[in-house]
Amino acid sequence: MRSDYLWNNDIPAQNKLDFSADPQTFFRSMLSLKDGKTRNGKHLYYYSYMEKNKDYKARTSIDADDTYGMEFTLFNVVNDSNQPLGYYYARILYVLPNSPASSAGLERGDWIVGVKGKNNINSDNYGILLNGDRTQWLVKRGDTEVRTIDIEASRAVEDNPLFYHNVYTRGDKKIGYLVYNHFTSGPNGYSDRTYDEEMKKIFAGFQAQGVNEFVLDLRYNGGGYENSANMLAGLLIPEASRKKVFAVFSDNKGQSYSNDFCVETKGTAGYLKLNSNRIYILTSQSTASSSEVVINSLNPFMDVILIGELTEGKNVGMEMQKNDKYEWMYWPITLRVTNAVNYDYSAGFKPDIEWNEYDLTQNPTDALLPLGDPDEFMLGKAISLITGINRSARGMNTLSKSIMRGESVYQSTERHATGGMLMVPEGKDN
Repeated sequence: MRSDYLWNNDIPAQNKLDFSADPQTFFRSMLSLKDGKTRNGKHLYYYSYMEKNKDYKARTSIDADDTYGMEFTLFNVVNDSNQPLGYYYARILYVLPNSPASSAGLERGDWIVGVKGKNNINSDNYGILLNGDRTQWLVKRGDTEVRTIDIEASRAVEDNPLFYHNVYTRGDKKIGYLVYNHFTSGPNGYSDRTYDEEMKKIFAGFQAQGVNEFVLDLRYNGGGYENSANMLAGLLIPEASRKKVFAVFSDNKGQSYSNDFCVETKGTAGYLKLNSNRIYILTSQSTASSSEVVINSLNPFMDVILIGELTEGKNVGMEMQKNDKYEWMYWPITLRVTNAVNYDYSAGFKPDIEWNEYDLTQNPTDALLPLGDPDEFMLGKAISLITGINRSARGMNTLSKSIMRGESVYQSTERHATGGMLMVPEGKDN
């Protein structure tokens, strides 16, 4: 690790290390405070991490842990004076198909307000929403009364990153839309290219339908493998820039190398012919790592318009270190990532249009319409910018009584986020 770690000069000398500590503690004792995220002078977490060999699943799209098959944001519940009441409510972001959550009829925008008949979700037990036995949840939808639903026991659920795609026709505008939730090439890890092949077919469909505007939804995408990020960027890059640099990777020795855009025309119908070489990308605070690399890679070659929130600022890559003789493997940050013009985005990408679906001043109805609904808060904003026509009344007048809530305290997509862009191990197909 000392030779490969990006901030190897910050690793303490051997006589300063406690070799009797448990592996996780020992590993963290070697890490630099430059590794991870610091906010307001406080170091929040590290990007580099360890895991046991037996737990490693090559970043498959099948959750390592059983799941109910949904993602959510957790909020403090507050009183009229904005004082926390000591328990949480969970707002559902999206539901995976063929999951316990979908079988129970849960939908984006639903509030889970309790488990087993009580307001009992708190800082100690919110994991009960991630996985567990068959149970009952208290759920509120819009202005409807709280109802009790039965939910099956958690299990392995496939999480296809190509969550939704569609084309919307508005006059002479053919607007392609893709919700892409993590950079995973296939259901069985980096050597499986099933999802990448599906992505090419989706873009062939976009091209066949004459898409000339594009909205890429990365608001729930915390990163993943470099090869899939490169594939997505290569399908969006203007044809004139197909042989340009996708990303530049620099190590702790001052050495660097670059990867060009991975343009695979086989299985596609060609390039999208976007108006003014322009693309709209939806972002949030959860947009990180490989998602940011895609934004950064496209910026020098096309007009990238960001709608949403400031992104994470995770401009690093990591490579797996593994020895089968040992119980542990680790993923240290080994590379700094920039683009063709050496742009450093460690402070995150500030949106061109600040737009937050949880901001009640911007979204006063507090409605979360289904992803892909043209009146959905974020997509609707992009469509209005493309067409010059304001969002429809349906999107703005959907009745939904807001829950008295404070700041969000957790988003479940965080558990899928990688420490940095995952580089495909040497010897594997990229």
